[in-house]
Amino acid sequence: MTLTAPDLRLRSLYGRSSPGSRINEDGLGLLGHSAWIIDGATGLSIEQLTKGGSDAAWLARAINEILEEQAATGSSGAMLLHQLEADLRLAFEAATTHLPGRHAHHAPSACLGLIQVRQAGAGRVRAEGTFLGDVVALVPSERGVARWTDERAKPFERKTLAALNPEAHEPEAHEPGRLPEAVRRQILENRTKLNQPDGYWVVSPSLPFAGCALRFEAQVELGAPIVLATDGFMRLVDVFRAYTDHSLHAALAAGRGDVLMDELRALERDDLLSRAYPRVKTHDDATVLVIAAQTGG
Repeated sequence: MTLTAPDLRLRSLYGRSSPGSRINEDGLGLLGHSAWIIDGATGLSIEQLTKGGSDAAWLARAINEILEEQAATGSSGAMLLHQLEADLRLAFEAATTHLPGRHAHHAPSACLGLIQVRQAGAGRVRAEGTFLGDVVALVPSERGVARWTDERAKPFERKTLAALNPEAHEPEAHEPGRLPEAVRRQILENRTKLNQPDGYWVVSPSLPFAGCALRFEAQVELGAPIVLATDGFMRLVDVFRAYTDHSLHAALAAGRGDVLMDELRALERDDLLSRAYPRVKTHDDATVLVIAAQTGG
């Protein structure tokens, strides 16, 4: 039977967001036929611009609130991003009225992964992905588990990791919470390419982004688990190599989310100086959401 749009929605099979430090700058949400995950990054301002726990935490919460409101309309991913861009700019301006200017180069930013499902018939749905930044979706298909993500920031991330070369810094510079000066300078340089044609694209409250997302599509069986995760959680695959995309998806589909999160934190603690597994943050915020399409209530 052909599925009708009002009968089709996403449900959460598992969701967890674990802060890497005191303030969690990730977010996740689900409403109707839409689900999303957010990975915030604080801007370059010396002073905090907003009233949140951090500027990135403020941004993640603002994105989540706007998406919750707009997802209820049933809009497409493209329409949601255009509305998000407009509403986010207004929210940021209202939050920073005590400071002059729009802070285009100092504002926080965020990676965003949005999944929507549409009717496809014959026990299947069409999953549509809209991505800005390196959050990840693991989507089951006839060819196995497909990874949906935006890798346009990868060249800049490689420059940052190169600046982490332990031979170039004093040993104490790799202690948790300390950032080598060469790494800080590289991050500053990378940020000048944010939302630029020769750079990378993320959600920004002060720079356009809506027309620059990467889009994906696949036919998925009704009820099949789809995984959304931030790069902090995907360290299990991309940094520690403890899992593949396929085995991580299988473990989450089997209900092992809490076990995986504990394993991730144990791997980070075992390499506190980030020498065996180079990374800018010893502990990063890690967020994962497992969803599936269903019909009826």
